[in-house]
Amino acid sequence: MSTSLIPDPLQMWRDAVTKLESNVNSLVTGSMESQEVVRSLHQFRTVSLGMEQAFEKAIGSYLSKVNLPSRKDIADLAATLQRIEDKLDRVLPPAVEAALAPRPPRTRRPPAPVATAPQSAAAKAAPAKPRRGTKRSGS
Repeated sequence: MSTSLIPDPLQMWRDAVTKLESNVNSLVTGSMESQEVVRSLHQFRTVSLGMEQAFEKAIGSYLSKVNLPSRKDIADLAATLQRIEDKLDRVLPPAVEAALAPRPPRTRRPPAPVATAPQSAAAKAAPAKPRRGTKRSGS
């Protein structure tokens, strides 16, 4: 394998990242053994949760004062609506299937009768159409 006079920048980057990762891992591993660091992390998490709860309470009271629903109210409403839709689905399936049944085409001609017996020539003839526009004499 031939070596180049120009160093590979990607290989240098990989080496630097590998060293950084090993140093950070050893630092974190060593600091997690210390009880002071663990206590500090626990206190930080406790304060963070307390602030989150206080913020949610403040936002909830503000939204109730301005007569707007909170996220919890919307979630409750969505759950109630889902329960109603589930009940309707159990009650209405036959009506929905009937509504989806194929309909006859919408034309001006009535549907063709089913030919079961031969018809006479007079019955097959179309009735005469009355003329329009003629005046009737009479009363």
